[in-house]
Amino acid sequence: MAKNKLTPEQLGAITDLAKQWGKIVARSAYGDSGPGLDVDFDQMEPIAAAATAGLAAGTLEHLAERQAQRLPDESPCPACQKPGRLSTRPRQVVARGATITLQEPVAHCPACRRDFFPPPTPPQT
Repeated sequence: MAKNKLTPEQLGAITDLAKQWGKIVARSAYGDSGPGLDVDFDQMEPIAAAATAGLAAGTLEHLAERQAQRLPDESPCPACQKPGRLSTRPRQVVARGATITLQEPVAHCPACRRDFFPPPTPPQT
């Protein structure tokens, strides 16, 4: 699928997919018959906002998790170059449309006794 940047056509296809999920959310909120005539647009809007936040959070958390899985188990310390074991720590991030909890990769150097973030691309050996 995508390498770095999606095309407008690919983004449009994702928008269409999300619209289909919107129909599922609407059925979940109001059943197959939909909202009654006593429900106004202002009452519907929080449902769409909750769905938007959930979709954004689920997408971003999943993508970040998949990206972190590509990292090696160890990463060289930027100060001494000794290998540091990789682990994760939860971190709250405010994104467009949602506040999410990422499992952020972090490495620890036992020699320097410091934590560091792994480089974005593994070093070439």
